[in-house]
Amino acid sequence: MIDGNVNLEFLTDEMLSDIDFTHTISDDYYRNPLWDQLGVSMPNYPKESLELKQVYDEQCPSWVFHIKDQFDSWVLHSTVTLSMLAPGKITPPHKDEMYRLQNSAKCSNIDTSNLEPVRVNILLQDKKIGHFFDMGRLALSNYSKGDYIIIRPGAMHSCGNIGYENRYTMQISGFIAKEN
Repeated sequence: MIDGNVNLEFLTDEMLSDIDFTHTISDDYYRNPLWDQLGVSMPNYPKESLELKQVYDEQCPSWVFHIKDQFDSWVLHSTVTLSMLAPGKITPPHKDEMYRLQNSAKCSNIDTSNLEPVRVNILLQDKKIGHFFDMGRLALSNYSKGDYIIIRPGAMHSCGNIGYENRYTMQISGFIAKEN
């Protein structure tokens, strides 16, 4: 499931804890069409567990762009997001369709006919107890700081933090050349 690794030796726990998260995704976000597609009712997750803290693009600390630059040669027209799941928080199964990214490209008259949207999910810490990521039928049970996973539209995935330390990730959303 891990698609590669980017060197994050410079990144410290203090840098992660200093991030000023400006946006919170809550339980309303998780009322998505996936449950209907699966033919099930939305599970009764505790409302307080459905909270993901995020910060976007220019509001991110400057070190984020050092990481993003390492992907610029193959992830085009990209944006960045930092995310934090506190202990006891989850992101239930969902599918990223990347509508906002695709809409932005359309509004900017970017030709995406030979490109496909992707989300590069970069793990900003070594695996810690209680930190989970699942995609499809696979669970990521071990990873290192800098490992990344490519998420394509429609890939069901989820993550959770039942540990005791915050879980930090970075997402680069953009376009890559279509595979043949």
